[in-house]
Amino acid sequence: MKTHIFSGRQDSVNFYENRYSHGYMGYWSEFEKNRLKELIHGLNLPKEGRFLDFGCGRGIFTHVIQEVLPGWKGYGCDISSHAIQDAKTSPGQIRFFVLGDEKYSGEKFDFIHSHHVLEHTYNAEATANEQCRFAAPACTMLHSFPCLAPGSLEYRVSAMMQDGIDPENGKFFFEDPAHLRRPSFDQAIGWFSTEGFSLLTASYANQYYGAIKWISESPLKLILHFTNTSGLKSSANIPFLIFLRIRLLFFRVCHFASTAFLTTDKGRYYFVKKVLQVILFVLFFWIALPASWWLRTRAIKEWREQHQMPNGTELFLALYRK
Repeated sequence: MKTHIFSGRQDSVNFYENRYSHGYMGYWSEFEKNRLKELIHGLNLPKEGRFLDFGCGRGIFTHVIQEVLPGWKGYGCDISSHAIQDAKTSPGQIRFFVLGDEKYSGEKFDFIHSHHVLEHTYNAEATANEQCRFAAPACTMLHSFPCLAPGSLEYRVSAMMQDGIDPENGKFFFEDPAHLRRPSFDQAIGWFSTEGFSLLTASYANQYYGAIKWISESPLKLILHFTNTSGLKSSANIPFLIFLRIRLLFFRVCHFASTAFLTTDKGRYYFVKKVLQVILFVLFFWIALPASWWLRTRAIKEWREQHQMPNGTELFLALYRK
C-alpha cells in the first residue's frame, strides 16, 4: 500500500504547494456545499462571532461558512501560500493567512471548521492541538475526515482485497497516497478531549450511494484501482467487482458529460477536457443528465435518512467546549 510519508511540516508544505500549483481543490459541487450548510445550521450558533476555516485551501468552503454566518467575521488559513494567494483573490471580507504567520498567532475563534485536513497532516494530534490553540474558551468545532467504520461499500470492497485495509492506520488500499490515516471515531474524539472538547453530534456519509457518487466523479485511475480484481482474496467476488466497475464507469461518463458547462478545477489539460466534455454532452445529454440527477438525489436521500448511522466512510464531527 503506497503512502506518502511526511517527515515534518516542511515536507507537507512543499508537497501541497506543488499540488495547489496544478489546480488542486479548485472546485466543490453544490451537493457538498449544501451539506456543509445543513451541518452548520444544525449547530445553532449565535448571530455574531468569529470563525476560522482551518486548512481552507482556496477558500471555497470558507465562503460557504460566511454565507451561513453572515454576521460573523471570517478567517481562513492554510499551510500553502499558493492556496492562500488564490483565496485572497475572491471577493468578500474574509481574511486569509498562511498558517504560522505570527500576526495571527494570538487570534481566538468561536467556531473552527476543517474539511479533510486531519488525514493529510504528518501528525494529526499536533494538528488538533494547533486547532485548539485558535479556540476561544467557549468554542464549537466541526471537522470532516474519512473514518474507519465497517458496513460501507468502500469498507466491503477493501475487506475483499489482500492488504485492503492497513492495520496500522486504517487506510483503504485505493486512497490518495497523501492520506496518512483513516481514524476511528474514538481516536478522533481523543485528539480534542484533552483540550476540554466534548461530542456535540456525529454525522456519517457515503454508506452506499454517496460512495458511488464520489468515486464515479473521481479520476478514471481511481475507479480502475478500486475495482481491480487482481487483488481479491477470493475469485468468488470477481462478478461483484466487475459489475461495480461497469456501474462506476457509466456514472463517470454521465458526470463528465453533464458538467460540461460548469466551472471546474483547472488542472492539467483543462481545455482539452472541456472540449471532450462538450462533445460527450452533445452526444449523450439525453442519458447523462437524468442519470446524474438520479444518483445525486439518491445520495442526498441517503445523507438525510442515514447520516446518524455509523456505517459511512466520511465522518462529520461536531465538538464544543463551554
